[in-house]
Amino acid sequence: MDQKDIKETPKVQPELSRELTLFQLVMMGTGMMIGAGVFVATGISIGVAGSGGIMIAFALNGLIAIFSAISFAELSSALPAAGGAYTYIKQAFGGSIGFISGWMNWFALAVAGSLYAITFSTYTVHLLKEIEFFSFLNVHLFLYEKIIAVLVALVFIGINFKGVSETGKSSTYIAIAQTVTLGIIGVVGVVVALNNPEALNNFKPFVNEGIGNILIAMGFTYVGFEGFEVIGHAGEEAINPKKNIPKAILYAVIIVVSTYLLVAFAAVIGAKPINESLVNYFATRGATGFADSIKHLFPFGGMLLVTFAAIFSSSSALNATIYSSTRVSFAMSRDGQLPKQLATISQKRKIPHIALICSSAIIIIVAATFDVEAVAAAADIMFLLIFLLINISVIKIRKEFGDELDYGFKMPLFPFIPLVALLAQLLLSFWLFNMQPISWFVIIVWIIIGIIIYITYSKKHSIEENTYKVFRNRTKAKEGFSVMVSINDKQYAPTLLKIADGIATQRNGKIEIMNIILVADTTPLRAGIKFLPDRQKLLRDIQNENKVFSPIKRIIRYSHNIPRAIVSISKERGTDVMIIGWKGYNHAKKNEMGSKVDKVIERIPTDLLVVKQGEKPLNKITKILIPTNGGYHSIMACELANNLVKIYNTQVTIFNVHKGQEQVSRIKRRLNPLKNHIENGNVNVKLKKSKYIVKEIVKESKDYDLVIIGATEEAPWQQMIFGKIPTKIALECPTTVILVKKDLGIRSFAKRWFGKKVIAN
Repeated sequence: MDQKDIKETPKVQPELSRELTLFQLVMMGTGMMIGAGVFVATGISIGVAGSGGIMIAFALNGLIAIFSAISFAELSSALPAAGGAYTYIKQAFGGSIGFISGWMNWFALAVAGSLYAITFSTYTVHLLKEIEFFSFLNVHLFLYEKIIAVLVALVFIGINFKGVSETGKSSTYIAIAQTVTLGIIGVVGVVVALNNPEALNNFKPFVNEGIGNILIAMGFTYVGFEGFEVIGHAGEEAINPKKNIPKAILYAVIIVVSTYLLVAFAAVIGAKPINESLVNYFATRGATGFADSIKHLFPFGGMLLVTFAAIFSSSSALNATIYSSTRVSFAMSRDGQLPKQLATISQKRKIPHIALICSSAIIIIVAATFDVEAVAAAADIMFLLIFLLINISVIKIRKEFGDELDYGFKMPLFPFIPLVALLAQLLLSFWLFNMQPISWFVIIVWIIIGIIIYITYSKKHSIEENTYKVFRNRTKAKEGFSVMVSINDKQYAPTLLKIADGIATQRNGKIEIMNIILVADTTPLRAGIKFLPDRQKLLRDIQNENKVFSPIKRIIRYSHNIPRAIVSISKERGTDVMIIGWKGYNHAKKNEMGSKVDKVIERIPTDLLVVKQGEKPLNKITKILIPTNGGYHSIMACELANNLVKIYNTQVTIFNVHKGQEQVSRIKRRLNPLKNHIENGNVNVKLKKSKYIVKEIVKESKDYDLVIIGATEEAPWQQMIFGKIPTKIALECPTTVILVKKDLGIRSFAKRWFGKKVIAN
């Protein structure tokens, strides 16, 4: 945030409670996925694609779902937050695409909730119509279905109003019940086939309805394979989200795909077509064809078992979609995309109750208005389009930001997995037009409404992207030469600003001092606003207490990751030189200069200075030592020294320690050209023979105010950032040390992309 006034600082930042375990997350995802995909869409799809077609459709959908789940798992491990798909697409694209993705996701989840409420009522009425008393009432079945659908939706809306703990627990119990019930059905289907091989004749011919019908069946059943995204919406309410959310997503998909294949097999085995084809048997029965088939597998109570299984499954999925759709609208409101009232959290229940009311209204209206086929197709198309964007987003984010993000999980075979998934999703979404054109019409209308809302409200009220964006890769046009300094406290400020001023003054440039407000991964970035006044005062005091010749601009940003923020701001502002401080220690052996400093050095696309302050503050600069053996980065060290010479009339010594294996005359020929980079003649070259290079340089440095070292050449397998010798000198030297690394254009770009670490040359 660039010096912008804040009109209102909230006293309390809304937060969601963190209570969901790995098991609850798996069961929530499983419950979301196992719903209409089995009980409504299976029978209808067999009537379209045939016996073998449904098995192929489920297997291919399972593969696409696993691929999409891998993409979703990677994103959720790096960006665990409420909002799921909306959050990830927004981070990748921002603006109108981010809004429309959230708008579509909200509607898709709400429509899916309506589908599950209709599934519940359809199977309940299918059972009750065989009871004599029910028939005696002589009420139209369609009216019964709508009344029951609305009532069951209200029940689970009430459960969600009780809070996240109750939502997680109820999802767990219901998901266990439905999984066990469907498991029994699948096992019984296998047993019947083994004991009665003639039942396998229902698979003959295995595929006779054509590839087009298989694609329709895939698209129509897709909603049952994509419910795992509800797990991603629990990012702010899950325990240990970086590990548990990716695990839960993959576990849930594997469980559900296995269950679907078993149950589809049982449905085909149980069918008893008389004087008609298997396809016609299911086509004439529609949504209840699955129930009519499965009841033949059980000698007693088959219909009752199927009805209970449908009730368990649709109940669990309804519960999960109410929860998930609410979190999407909550996240959009919190970002200013929808009215702020939707982000209000109940102090008693710790839930976004206004968002829950709005999602509930959509679920009830759709459930009471549309038939099951139109609702199912609309949900399918929405999910296909959303996950198409998810697969594009995971490619864009990985390619642009690499290891700037802290991934808890990274997919293998990148980018082939998301590419295959997105191409399949694009094909299936358009193919569904052949089955339900009305669904495409409804979706287009919803998107048009969303565009209108974005133009008239969201674009004006959404939080400024450059303020709250986690990362940004947009380079603005430069406004002259700029030196950026990352400052966290007053301790290093005088030294860093003195060096920055020496560079900026000689180039007629400006200094930008930057401070990052760190916000926890699972906390909204907006929560950092409470630290803003203190950080503003810190930067004002630093500017007032350290007089410099160059103009200063102050920058404050919120971020979940300090290295990522420094790199993104540098890219965004087109910085020429970045200066960061280093305290001279590192707790982790795997890092060269500490995890945060290493990540900045590896990814920064500009000239970089890392400053380790000496035992005494850098009050004066009268003598500078440049230890070097030559190279690209040594030229930058000399250029930096030259900037300081012009201001402070400094004496510079180019110092080389060699082991005597190379002729002195040859060393001088290599080093003498460096003198040309320092004006006024205030420079000399000094050589010393010793096998203890670091020790001699540290000893020599005690007579100087400042040591400037360029990165040295290292073998690729050493994977050093500045080189072994410069890093050791900086660690042991009592004098202030500046480590410099020049950005070498395409060479540095290649190293950032293809090397594990930047190898300085």
